[in-house]
Amino acid sequence: MTGEKSAPRAAGVDVVTDSTASGEATGPGVRRARAWARGADLLRRSALLWVMVLLIIVYSIWLPATFPTHGNVVAMLSSQSFVLILALAVTIPLRSGDFDLSVSAVMVFTAAVLGILVSQHHWSVGAAIPVTLAIGFAAGLLNAFFIVKLGINAFIVTLATMTALGGLTFGITNSNIVSNFPHSLLVLGQASAGGLPDAVYYGWVVAIVLWYVFEYTPYGRQLLFVGGSRDASRLAGLRVNRVRISAFVASAVLAAVAGVVLAANVGAVDPSEGPSFLLPPYAAAFLGTTTIQIGRFNIAGTVIASYLLIVGVTGLLLAGASPWVSDLFNGVALLAAVAFARFAARRSE
Repeated sequence: MTGEKSAPRAAGVDVVTDSTASGEATGPGVRRARAWARGADLLRRSALLWVMVLLIIVYSIWLPATFPTHGNVVAMLSSQSFVLILALAVTIPLRSGDFDLSVSAVMVFTAAVLGILVSQHHWSVGAAIPVTLAIGFAAGLLNAFFIVKLGINAFIVTLATMTALGGLTFGITNSNIVSNFPHSLLVLGQASAGGLPDAVYYGWVVAIVLWYVFEYTPYGRQLLFVGGSRDASRLAGLRVNRVRISAFVASAVLAAVAGVVLAANVGAVDPSEGPSFLLPPYAAAFLGTTTIQIGRFNIAGTVIASYLLIVGVTGLLLAGASPWVSDLFNGVALLAAVAFARFAARRSE
């Protein structure tokens, strides 16, 4: 039989067996089914993006005089600049199976320190920024020491760090808003390029760098493996503790970067606003697991979710909703994202 089949092929004649004929008979149907499956999967992975597009269309029709304006778009992107960096910061330890509740407190504390150094002690911006980043580095090491080295629950440690830094922020500011920043600091966040403040581009640059790290470097894969199973990662030879420590440090340093952007973009620091910046980043990070890479903390998903939240909240506020609606919107989004992630995990099991 082998000789009979190979000879016609060598002569350029197709030999079709019964199974091949059957496959050709159902081939177009199989190909269509596979195309539909790929399309459905693509739609499922991009659903959050389409929801945001739909919201933009609805709000633009509903509020044509306020929502689709250039000023509102710039305001949304600008107000989300440091929140986006904070959302990217929390995504790093979440990817490795941990979480950090202290990021918003680190952001506000470092922003206050930066503001005090440049406005009251007349430090140069070039000297003050490294100090703020060093504070973030120290906060990350402190969290990692208690969580990774001593084995204390991350919720307790980062909650304690958040509370302590909140108290320190009130202490160094005497419970007053820090303002009167020099032009050399404000220009870092308020100068514009292409019609957008520079602060917006900082968030995009951080997102691009982290996306590359997550998707194309060994460290990104190590974060994913450690977050999936620490025991299996240890058996595979990964230095689990080192990966977790680096995740906490990177998260805190990025929170300090967000503090710099906050001070430069807003031009003032309110010591009481730390807790208000904790929920939106986590809502964006968890909501991001419902898109692009479903069930996995990923940078593209976090970015899309972050802008979806600001679009949803801004539209409601422009429509006349009370300010407390923003907390309600973010809280519902976070609850829905966690529920979806739980459902997806059970389905995959």
